[in-house]
Amino acid sequence: MQTRKEKLIEFVKSIRDAVHDEWVRFEFSHLRIARLIVYSMCLVVVVSICFYLFRYFNLFHTDVNSARYMLSALVQSQAAIVAIVITLTLIAVQLTASAYSPRVIDIFKKNPDMWILLGCYGVSIFYGFIVLKRVVGADGDVVSQSAIWSIGPISISFEFYVSLAYWLGAFTFVVLFPYLLNIVGLLKPENVIKRLAIEITKDKILNSKEDPVQPIMDIIHASIMKYDLETTRIGLKTVTVQVPEIIFADDEKKISRYFCDHLTRVGRVAISREDEESTLVVIENFKNFAKSTAEKGLKTATMLAARSLGKVGKAAAGKGLEHATTVAAWSLGEVRKAATEKELEDATNQAVFSLGEVGKAAAENGLEDATMQAVSSLGWAGKATAEKELEDATKLAAMSLGKVGEAAAEKELEDATKLAAMSLGDVGEAAAENGLGVATREAAKSLGRVGKGAAGKGLEHATKRAARSLAELTILSEELVKAVIQDYELKEEQDQVSFQKFIKIYEQELKELRAKKN
Repeated sequence: MQTRKEKLIEFVKSIRDAVHDEWVRFEFSHLRIARLIVYSMCLVVVVSICFYLFRYFNLFHTDVNSARYMLSALVQSQAAIVAIVITLTLIAVQLTASAYSPRVIDIFKKNPDMWILLGCYGVSIFYGFIVLKRVVGADGDVVSQSAIWSIGPISISFEFYVSLAYWLGAFTFVVLFPYLLNIVGLLKPENVIKRLAIEITKDKILNSKEDPVQPIMDIIHASIMKYDLETTRIGLKTVTVQVPEIIFADDEKKISRYFCDHLTRVGRVAISREDEESTLVVIENFKNFAKSTAEKGLKTATMLAARSLGKVGKAAAGKGLEHATTVAAWSLGEVRKAATEKELEDATNQAVFSLGEVGKAAAENGLEDATMQAVSSLGWAGKATAEKELEDATKLAAMSLGKVGEAAAEKELEDATKLAAMSLGDVGEAAAENGLGVATREAAKSLGRVGKGAAGKGLEHATKRAARSLAELTILSEELVKAVIQDYELKEEQDQVSFQKFIKIYEQELKELRAKKN
């Protein structure tokens, strides 16, 4: 059990974390006010401490010459320090802009810290000049203690003005710490991206001549070129989280296309450099965006995201990035699932179509694991849409499975071809049980294509699996399957040997099934 002390420490930590999080949120939403509060607090604390120390050590007695020398040295040192600090700041801005994007300069320009610091130093320096000008007296004299201004019972002497110049000098040195901390923080791409993300609003995307997302995309492109995966991940995640928040039904097409185009370009850059990790980040963000728009019931946005994700997956397959292609196929399956659950039929169809494109590209490039993932996702899609009685989507799933299976057979990917045949059987069975005649017919046609392709390449196990699936489908919808086979026999002019070989195995499987049934 926790001791009382441990509980107290934990409670204090939770309070501290809560205050910190609240302050960070406030600072991002009210930057100028937040920074003014920080510098004002520094001023109050420094002046209060200096006043207490001067009183405690009885320092309100200054020689005229000492005052002149001190004020002169203070003003000169302040001028030198502010010149060095501003120069270093501009160098830092230049380096950051050259490393990522010239648009980053706007962040530093809008950052209030530099202007507040210049104001603090300007006020302190000119105040020091004025006080220095007013210091009068011969050598050895003491600065006047006589009251020159009164507010009720409070009397202020010239000595106080001299002391205040020292205190302001101390303040200008102290504020260098929060200033430098802020500037160093801004040099981190993560903080620059967060500041830029504030500019991503619906009005700016729809009406502004300047693209509010482009500065972040510039940083992401630069990060990919330098293989800076963390910055790439942060940038994409920030945009992906921000954009769905501003999409609504009346403008979803324009904003979602705008976002998808940006993300697709990033994906193409990553793929062209064969940077699989960055490609995976792009795919993950497409998936997250599509799922979030599906949850909001945004059909067009989800459809566009699924289409773009398919393009990225297909391009990854073309470059032989098998893991990225596999993840793209799995992600499309997740998007399809979200769209189906929300009854977004067009988005479901697009996700299924994109799955087919990715699977076919994977098979054509000999990526068996990716092909099998696409086939598996298509199989689940076909069964789920059949249960929902979405005939177009079920038909599309069956057609896509046929194309992927054919491509897999052509590349002699027997396991993938066998899985395609098995999945087609499941989809056809689900379609038949739910009375989806068109989809059932498409499943039978696709099984014929896959079986013929497998037989032509001598893939015995895959051929037998396709024949078995077609035989099982025949038991459920015999007239429909027989009609499909007759169409094949009439239309097929090429590969008749392969087709007849497949049909022979099919007839054997059908005979066995009927024997077992009887």
